[in-house]
Amino acid sequence: MLQYCRKMLTKCYSSKIWFCVILMISFSDRLLQEEQETDVTLCVGSAVRLKAHRAVLLARAPHLLQGTEASTPVIHLQGIEPAALKDFIQYIMHFLYSSTPTRLLLLVIALKLKVKHHHYMLWPFHSFCLIIVCLSGSEHLEPASGLGADLLALYQRADMSDISIQVADRVFSAHRAILCARSEYFRAMLCGSWMESLRQCITLQGLGPDEMEILLHFMYGAILDFPSGTNVSQVVLAADMLGLEGLKDMAEMVLTRDYCRFFPKPVDGVQRSILECLAITHSIGLHDLYCSCVRWVAEHFVKCWSERNFALLPSELQRDCLNTVTKNMVCNTQRQNCFLLWWILSFD
Repeated sequence: MLQYCRKMLTKCYSSKIWFCVILMISFSDRLLQEEQETDVTLCVGSAVRLKAHRAVLLARAPHLLQGTEASTPVIHLQGIEPAALKDFIQYIMHFLYSSTPTRLLLLVIALKLKVKHHHYMLWPFHSFCLIIVCLSGSEHLEPASGLGADLLALYQRADMSDISIQVADRVFSAHRAILCARSEYFRAMLCGSWMESLRQCITLQGLGPDEMEILLHFMYGAILDFPSGTNVSQVVLAADMLGLEGLKDMAEMVLTRDYCRFFPKPVDGVQRSILECLAITHSIGLHDLYCSCVRWVAEHFVKCWSERNFALLPSELQRDCLNTVTKNMVCNTQRQNCFLLWWILSFD
């Protein structure tokens, strides 16, 4: 049992890392392609220009900003071939390359310009190469990649923040570009025709400061876990309100690990936490995990139905469990009848 739990935990953690890395790549692609809220232009020679975000450059390649004023609209780069500028920006954002020679060239550029996190391991994927920064084992929440780590540090330092978010009695400093790239709600608010698009401070209703802190950590760093004692339901509901992609999947992984314990046999009161997870997943719309909980409860209905948590479930959820038990019994009866018929016919 212990080996099984370790195997499932490793599988779950690995899938979370890959999921969050892909999430960060999607986020950085949106920043690069849509060029929303850009505030600086990188220039090589007189022809090649790329729009960028000063805050992201500060987080990923602060050397580029040395000797420039905060209001400088154009930064001229020296010692870089014009054809390599776009690949270099991709390197800064999410470490994606098109070929091995280009990758080696950009690594030299990165070392020259002192881009952070150039210690890496390479994972080949068709003609691309994804660089995953190795994570150190620590008790605090870890981001999924070097990009996530740098952006999370940028948020925590509040460097070059250009918008404030007030939730109840707390004010959070943030960056418009990152909010718009990660949240459909902020995208509509800050890039559309809402009156908040002209404000430097916006107020959010319907969520608490603790939930907002977790959502910002996820938007900036794609954190791999929730802090201890987090109300998962409130966080997921707040994420739905802000149109934040990916956090529901993270919540499902956390609930599977912490509440369901990867669905073992009903020992040590695990049925109580799975019944609690059953109610949570139904309330926040995690259909797949909800169905898994119903199947487990139906399989171990003798122990589960005697629990007080089962009596406290809404009648709709109790009915789902009862229907699943009934279907299981019908299927078992049919299998037994088929076996009996086969056994009888075998003697004819």
